Amino acid sequence: MAKMLDGPPPLGAKSVSWPWYHHLITNELTPDAKKLLTTYSGIPVKDLETHIYSIRDKAWGIFPWPCVGEFWFLSFGLAKHPLYRNMVIPRLKAGQTLLDIGTCLGQDLRKCVFDGAPADNLFASDLFPEYEELAWDLFRDRDRIPPGHFFADNILAENDTFTSGPLMARLGPGQVDIITITMFLHLFNYENQLKTATRILRLLSQKPGSIILGSQAGSIDFGEQTLKPPFHRSVDGSRRTVYRHNPESFERLWKEAGKVTGVPLKVSAVLQSPTDFLFAADSSFDYSVKKRRYLTRSETRRLYFSIMRI
Repeated sequence: MAKMLDGPPPLGAKSVSWPWYHHLITNELTPDAKKLLTTYSGIPVKDLETHIYSIRDKAWGIFPWPCVGEFWFLSFGLAKHPLYRNMVIPRLKAGQTLLDIGTCLGQDLRKCVFDGAPADNLFASDLFPEYEELAWDLFRDRDRIPPGHFFADNILAENDTFTSGPLMARLGPGQVDIITITMFLHLFNYENQLKTATRILRLLSQKPGSIILGSQAGSIDFGEQTLKPPFHRSVDGSRRTVYRHNPESFERLWKEAGKVTGVPLKVSAVLQSPTDFLFAADSSFDYSVKKRRYLTRSETRRLYFSIMRI
């Protein structure tokens, strides 16, 4: 997130007046989230909303991501991927490892543990070290998620810094069987997406069948798009853009990254239409009029993908 976060939050970004700061929990507390928080975390139903508001506001204070304001840490994005049940969970139960990059509060890892994956096989990374403690507080699982599995790292750091940083030095290159990047890569422009992709491939296991998967904001029309206020300008005043992909441009990105790193890849990607849910797995992906106006463009869709080493 180096180029996304090239300084402190923009002036006014932490205001609770932005439309993506939701003052009330409505459909964000899905049955799946409620079940996990009451059964896995042991939080009484009567205390759920107070607990969630408290955690959200602490996360908002760390950095005011729109996804934090909208309680997206209650949405288990990885579990909605079509490969989750038939590939990810069985592989984890068989002893493979998983790294969640851009983990936020580690919600996807908790869902994996809740669905039977051994916690010792799961690792997470994000830019903010404060997220590790806050995730333990949210899910009340300090006794089940061991320390040393969260890496505060900047995947876009200068090469020497990244090479000596936690992901490469502690986890190590070529050590991870499954890497998940849910709602992460779309934070960057094309140049930084390519840099991120090559770094991720360095972390991926060299075994054929090792896989990167996730979902992100995509678009019918691919290309750079200018962000809306308050994140629309860098510290130097230049316009900040993010690159939105359709399936074809997404495949080209990863094939280019594979060429740079010498890794043969099979890339699959598909756009999910807001009116025709291709996988029937994402019922909480709401394109109501209320939410649609906050999207960068009306062409925005959810892009599901997998990148497999062959």
